Amino acid sequence: MINFIDGKLKEILENKIVVETGGVGYDIFFPSSNFKNLPAIEESIKVYTYMHVKEDEMSLYGFLTREDKEMYLKLLTVNGVGPKGALNIISTLGFSTLVKAISSEDSKLIASVQGIGSKTASKICIELGDKVRKMNFEGKIDIIKANNEANEKISAIKDEVTEALVKLGYKESKARELLSSIEVNGNESASDILKLALKQKP
Repeated sequence: MINFIDGKLKEILENKIVVETGGVGYDIFFPSSNFKNLPAIEESIKVYTYMHVKEDEMSLYGFLTREDKEMYLKLLTVNGVGPKGALNIISTLGFSTLVKAISSEDSKLIASVQGIGSKTASKICIELGDKVRKMNFEGKIDIIKANNEANEKISAIKDEVTEALVKLGYKESKARELLSSIEVNGNESASDILKLALKQKP
């Protein structure tokens, strides 16, 4: 079983991403609700994965946090919810909305997801309600939200610096390579990071 993949983000497709590590590119089904939290192409990424194996198929499903993966695995325990259906639920509702819906037994909201009927939605609430509440998923939502906001801020800074480097004559790939060696935590200004990038060896 592959617990996680740590590598570089190479592509973002309609419902999956491609992550390269060790010279191999992995197709990973990924919730579209989390696309906004992905790093830029060629940036480092760690994806927590679940491998689904059938006689004629082997698929990877990935998530940016252990909590997202844990929620996904909980959905798979409900009879009638398969790997793609569980991913569709998270893609449509998002992690925090799904957790709140299950905790409050809002089966109508879950049933609004395409391919999820009212009976299956009710089963999700009944079977997972206590488990979700006991695991304090709701208490983790604020932490995850804060982390996502920080990642978005860092991504915005890197995009701004990359654009500035391109205007200065660097190729985009080279600009991102320069940025990859600089630690950005979101507290710096784009100007500060640009100065550091320009000090790197060409």
